[in-house]
Amino acid sequence: MKCPKCKGKLVLVQVEPINDAENAYVPYDTIIECTSCSFKIRAESFTILGSVKDFDMNQVEIGSWSPSGSRVLSKYEHIIDYDLLKSLKDSAELVEFLVVDDQVVQVI
Repeated sequence: MKCPKCKGKLVLVQVEPINDAENAYVPYDTIIECTSCSFKIRAESFTILGSVKDFDMNQVEIGSWSPSGSRVLSKYEHIIDYDLLKSLKDSAELVEFLVVDDQVVQVI
């Protein structure tokens, strides 16, 4: 992830869990800050272990499991490379997705 101000590297720090009964995953109060300038924001983030079921240029559908073990299909906006999503869908590989403010921003 790159800083929107200076294009430096961003550091993401998940501070503490947020109690959110509607979310199947544990969201965290998160601080995102640049290592080169004063850019800093607060966000909500979580990770999902799952596979790409479908995607387009704006949204990705991820098949995963809830903490209780039930199957979950979730749709999010994304900023992931189209070719990477195509490769992940074709392979059906399980990967971890980083979701920040309801947008998939990185494959971990």
